[in-house]
Amino acid sequence: MRRRFSLLAVILLSFAGPSGAGDLSAVEWVTNTEDPPIGDPAARKGGEFRTFMTAYPLTLRIVGPNSNDAFSAWKRAVTMAFTMVSRHPTTDRHIPVMATHWSVQEDGRTIYYKLDPDARWSDGEPVTAEDYVHTWEMMRTEHIVDPFFNQYAEDYFEEVVALEPHVLKIVGKFESWRPLDMFDLWATPRHAVTLEEGFPDRYNDAVLPVQGAYVLTERVPGQYVVFERLKDWWGRDKHYLQGLYNVDRIHVRVIDDTDRAFDFFKKGELDYYSVNTARMWAEEMDFEALRKGWAHRKRLFVDYPQGVYGFAMNLERPIFRNKDFRKAIQYLLNFDEINSKLMHDAYYRQVSAFTGTEYENRELVPYGFDPRKAREHLEAAGFTRRGEDGILVDGEGTRAAFTLSYGSKGLERHMTVVKQTFQRFGVEMALRLLEPGTAFRNGLEREYEMTIMGRTAGLFPSPHQYFSTVFKESKNNNNVWAFGTAYTDSLIDVYRFDTDKGRRLAAMHELDAIVQDEAFYVPFWHAPFMRFLHWDHVRFPESYFPKRTQQMTDWQVFWVDEDRQRRLREAMAEGRSLGEDTVVDVDPYRVKDRIEAALGAVAAPE
Repeated sequence: MRRRFSLLAVILLSFAGPSGAGDLSAVEWVTNTEDPPIGDPAARKGGEFRTFMTAYPLTLRIVGPNSNDAFSAWKRAVTMAFTMVSRHPTTDRHIPVMATHWSVQEDGRTIYYKLDPDARWSDGEPVTAEDYVHTWEMMRTEHIVDPFFNQYAEDYFEEVVALEPHVLKIVGKFESWRPLDMFDLWATPRHAVTLEEGFPDRYNDAVLPVQGAYVLTERVPGQYVVFERLKDWWGRDKHYLQGLYNVDRIHVRVIDDTDRAFDFFKKGELDYYSVNTARMWAEEMDFEALRKGWAHRKRLFVDYPQGVYGFAMNLERPIFRNKDFRKAIQYLLNFDEINSKLMHDAYYRQVSAFTGTEYENRELVPYGFDPRKAREHLEAAGFTRRGEDGILVDGEGTRAAFTLSYGSKGLERHMTVVKQTFQRFGVEMALRLLEPGTAFRNGLEREYEMTIMGRTAGLFPSPHQYFSTVFKESKNNNNVWAFGTAYTDSLIDVYRFDTDKGRRLAAMHELDAIVQDEAFYVPFWHAPFMRFLHWDHVRFPESYFPKRTQQMTDWQVFWVDEDRQRRLREAMAEGRSLGEDTVVDVDPYRVKDRIEAALGAVAAPE
């Protein structure tokens, strides 16, 4: 058998397979206990962590309609989305989570998992192999009203079999070059979840047993939800879970505007705040709490793919069916002006749909701001004369106009500049600010002309969910632009199924070039760092977050130091300084150094 890890503990265990598993005579169980804990084992337990979300959750489910809203990051991270194995966020090697051991067979699609016998649901019931079978059954049924998971179950899993209470067999549909990433599941409590018709309504607001460290205990619609830590959580002392899930309560408040949330932070009503705009970072960091060391600001450089972020055009809408019009829009986006005037030159322009991965086509060049080329494409699209209001029209009187829907007021300044630039060259872009949850849902349902799309990414791109014709033919999925052809499907399939890395890279680089040429996605900007503020009682490991972190919910490494909290309250009551923290940039993984070295190499004369 292939050995996947040279430094991992390996146990050879022979047993007679149960009925239906006669192929099991000897399983080479593999595990990994050698990598460091993800959190700080010295982290303190206790306290309350106060944070916010921009919209109250439309559902508490993790599958079905509206289950991927803004709240889902918290919901999945602390309650349910615990897979059998994971990638260590610093070493990238596989580590045990719900399974203690695993065994990948020579066919590259059959895996045996040995589940942790200590694992329990929050109601005390054991987590068993049948609960993973139940997840597979749930993903397959149309009762969940979730085309993405229906298709995922169909495309990826041949069978999921409970061999013993704590032994699970998964057979994928194809040989994979990363089977542990592809053929993994989370558990669904069979004793608490049924799969009949009406599933979305039945479980829309249901608080179910969870295998994670927290349970949802309080909620006031439109105002907040509260998670409470299970003091006797089964995973508390596991090697890779030490130093994680430390606070007793997580209070997630609804604040529909991120700028207003900043005010709540400065008043001490939020414990942590992600600074998402360069303007705020450059212009609004001079306030009392920072000057007196009551709060801290950090720019942590992380090493993680950037995901999809930019304008998405709906190819089902008439205005964007014309490729020349789409290309004109590309040439009218003046990124350099926005970056300079509004973002303090803090960002880098994205070009690829797969930025930050080895599958990014590094030969791609951004369209760039070029009014002459934009004019050529507008004329090719038929927009040859100006109407009385200055907006271009075609021979049938159709105006070069569309509506941009977006869900973040913080982007209003940027979009106003874009709107003004477009208008100067005869294109009207009406701005439509929506409630964040509504904007997100409308994107999934393609109820828009143009929208701002933002999605995080994993270590490996997911082109299937974004560009496959399977999802083009349905809605409520991440193919928000309704793109896909038989040829691009074939390239995606090479990436998904071919075990030859060279062919995978070539296919993805070609797909990347096609996506750019089709011009329905206008990439925005990216930043290889997290900018955040936290009060002094919120503490972190020395490196703050692991290297592979995109947002703070990814890894619950922080904790609340209640002694420092008392000290802070006393200092604030007395107006006494704790000493300003002047160390802002943190680069434990030498990401900044690497970027600046690369930029210096480009700038240096030959």
